[in-house]
Amino acid sequence: MKQKILFVNGHLNVGGVENSLINVLKSIDYKKYQVDLVLFEEFGDYIQEVPKEVNIIFYDLTNTSGPIIPCIINNLRMRNWFSICLRIIFLFQKIVGVRVLSLAKPLFKLNTHYDCAIAYRVGFCTDFVGFIIKSKKKVTWWHHGSYDYQKEETKRLINVLKRFDKLIAVSESCKKMLLHNIPEIHNKIFTIPNMINIKDILDKANERIDFNLEFNKDISLLSIGRLSPEKGMINCVHACKQLVDKGYRVKWLLIGEGTERLEIESCITKFKLENNIFLLGAISNPYPYIKNVNIYVHPSLVESLSITVLEAFALNTPVTVAKSLGPEEFIRNKENGLLVDPTPDGLFNGVVSLIKDQNLYSQLKKDKNEVLKNYSPEVVMEKINELIEAG
Repeated sequence: MKQKILFVNGHLNVGGVENSLINVLKSIDYKKYQVDLVLFEEFGDYIQEVPKEVNIIFYDLTNTSGPIIPCIINNLRMRNWFSICLRIIFLFQKIVGVRVLSLAKPLFKLNTHYDCAIAYRVGFCTDFVGFIIKSKKKVTWWHHGSYDYQKEETKRLINVLKRFDKLIAVSESCKKMLLHNIPEIHNKIFTIPNMINIKDILDKANERIDFNLEFNKDISLLSIGRLSPEKGMINCVHACKQLVDKGYRVKWLLIGEGTERLEIESCITKFKLENNIFLLGAISNPYPYIKNVNIYVHPSLVESLSITVLEAFALNTPVTVAKSLGPEEFIRNKENGLLVDPTPDGLFNGVVSLIKDQNLYSQLKKDKNEVLKNYSPEVVMEKINELIEAG
């Protein structure tokens, strides 16, 4: 008889967490496991990649946020009783505490008793699995590269985590960070890295794309990340300005969407870099871009692991990476990548080093199989299967 497994995530829009989840779903043995996937916001760009064996359950929570009165009035007009009831429960949750969420069980009508329920990101997904789902075992994943919870938020998180058997960090440095901030979880925290499926990456890297990747004599750079402060994408614009001012012919592609888009666009216009920086938006298959540029630049100020850097490794594209917890775990400076200060100057100096030093550039184009094997589907799925099967 198959074991019943549940994964819970907000959506399947383009993002590192979602990419990681898709890789796990593609690697599961469906002869052994019956898998449900719960989503709350929208299906997103990766929905087409979910294996057909996965049963997708969707609860639309998009009408449950915002000020209480307008929210309820709006839902009354639509006769959306589910959202009205849930919004009221959310209000009581703020007043009384997270345990009130148990009152929402009848709304979700999810009566399956799972063998293992996995909240694939901390937040409402964790609350949902903790207080709504019936399961023999409960697990949550931590993908964040920083810990920003205040004292009261930490107390709340600890109360939720009491309902879980395991907390999974995606890197050893991430695990140490969590233990420093929440020592109470020392007996339930383990490390399982995100997965890199090299075959899938190589296949997708050969797909045709709309953007013209003929850069002629220009130096081609690429950065991928959410356009938000912690990802440091605006630093790419300032670094590009320095490169252009120094006479370098640069084409810098930025893949991603987010709240800083208007600020980044304004900065590009201010520095007259319209012919040097190109905002491509969110793209579900970035691999042809990674494969064809000269250098992959990762400006993120905060990373728990950094999947895109490992994907650049898989495509033998040299990388310049801002120092943060995750990348420092697998990058050996000037051996398989460049680690630089998380500033415009740091990014600029890293790019210039690779332009000027052809020996270094050639070194960083070499195969990185010794690193990548630690993130292979075989290695990661063995750990996940052990997690599911363990008593």
